[in-house]
Amino acid sequence: MATRSLDEETQKKIIRQVEFYFSDSNIPRDGFLKKTIVESEDGLVSLALICSFSRMRLHLGLGGELKPEDVSEDTLKAVYETLKKASTFLKFSEDGKKVGRRTGLPKPEVVHQIDVRTVAVSPLEHDVTRDDLETFFSQYGKVNSVRLPKHVGDKKVFCGTGLVEFSSDEDAANVLKQSLSYAGTELELKPKKDYDVEREEMEVEFEKTRSLRLRESKDNTNSEPDYPKGLIVSFKLKNISAGGSAEDTAIPEATDGEVPEGQKASENPEEAEKETSAMETDNDKNTGEGKSKEKSDEDGNQENVKKTTVGGGPGSDDEDIVTREDMKSTFGKFGIVKYVDYTRGAESGYIRFEDPEGAQKARAAAVLVEGGLVVKRNYTASLEAVTGDAEKEYWGLLRGSQDNRRQGARGNHGRGGRNFRGRRGNDSGRPHKAQRV
Repeated sequence: MATRSLDEETQKKIIRQVEFYFSDSNIPRDGFLKKTIVESEDGLVSLALICSFSRMRLHLGLGGELKPEDVSEDTLKAVYETLKKASTFLKFSEDGKKVGRRTGLPKPEVVHQIDVRTVAVSPLEHDVTRDDLETFFSQYGKVNSVRLPKHVGDKKVFCGTGLVEFSSDEDAANVLKQSLSYAGTELELKPKKDYDVEREEMEVEFEKTRSLRLRESKDNTNSEPDYPKGLIVSFKLKNISAGGSAEDTAIPEATDGEVPEGQKASENPEEAEKETSAMETDNDKNTGEGKSKEKSDEDGNQENVKKTTVGGGPGSDDEDIVTREDMKSTFGKFGIVKYVDYTRGAESGYIRFEDPEGAQKARAAAVLVEGGLVVKRNYTASLEAVTGDAEKEYWGLLRGSQDNRRQGARGNHGRGGRNFRGRRGNDSGRPHKAQRV
């Protein structure tokens, strides 16, 4: 069988990746690989196992999940020949099927040395990559590795702080003296030891909170809520050009066919799904300010509601108008938005995602940006999670308003019947409190 051919760029990535796996930077923190090396009689590891790791699969174009025994012989031979020819750091078995370090495992004090030359960098966007950060910081010194730790409360979400290890203490110290901006955001740079202290405090606080929630959950086993959790975040708009909140801007009175201030737009999940079916991550659907949206309620009623805005009315500069589509476009980057619960002229509202991961990513991104996420040039949105009693109240009021609309539709077919919304627990029509997490 002919040996698989690897292009030059792929060969460079493979050499760098495998050498990193066995480096002093990785071995002390990679419990699985370290254990495999220790348990091996000759200190070598199956090359097929290395090729089955996610980053190697990506470099080799091997697709999704792959077991070591499923890696083809020609792929193994191509990787072996690439490493054998270029790496002086690695050693191999005679048959070329196992790989390892030429030197022994790093001593415990090496971990401290690595920490000294590692800089914690924040805030970073949720979709930043290791390669992006390595390219950026290579301007200031040789980068050994980049790590993207997960969020303390959700191991699926990046925490917003990257750990950049330089090859020398001097390079790390030099970077700490810099005033740097990345992707338009001024970076906060600190030694890794400071980051570790903050991280430990966060982990302790999270464990306390989780233990409390577990106890509360056990106490309420028989009263488990029947609503989906973690889908909703509340937002508050701020007019950054005026230095105040969205409600500081004069709002024209709602005209016929628009939603009056203080009343709720339709909460029917089926309607919401229809409204957002085309809103994926690009969210490029636009309807225009004067165009009505047709929504179908569960009871068959038809309702035309003009697009709700914050800022000026018709004729205002576009940068002074925030629409539902603007909110969908902003938050659709984090996940599929099922519905934007927002009334014309209000300073706040709710975003309902299709799954909890979208809400988690949005909240994680929002805490990284001082002043909130930019919705338009003149507006930002700060976020709070809707959890606990506030979340329960939201779903209860939502379902209650749906029931009221269905009952009203049976006895009232005029305009008043269609425009009934069902008031919530306070004047704004919102749940009493959104709890910050």
